[in-house]
Amino acid sequence: MTMNWTLARGLVYLACLVASGLAVAGLADFDLATGTLDIRPFNLYALTGATGGVVSSLLASVALLRGWGRK
Repeated sequence: MTMNWTLARGLVYLACLVASGLAVAGLADFDLATGTLDIRPFNLYALTGATGGVVSSLLASVALLRGWGRK
């Protein structure tokens, strides 16, 4: 089995994007000297409730744009 270096590099870039997004949103602290990312505690129930509303609105918008449900 060979290593797909393009995929590995892409995953690292994605992880860095998520980490920087958390830091910008104020949900994490990044220490430049040590390179550590400390994620602040959050309420998982509130996150789940908010995510459900956002995802359902996104799916409804996609359905409207794609014309799903029309005859």
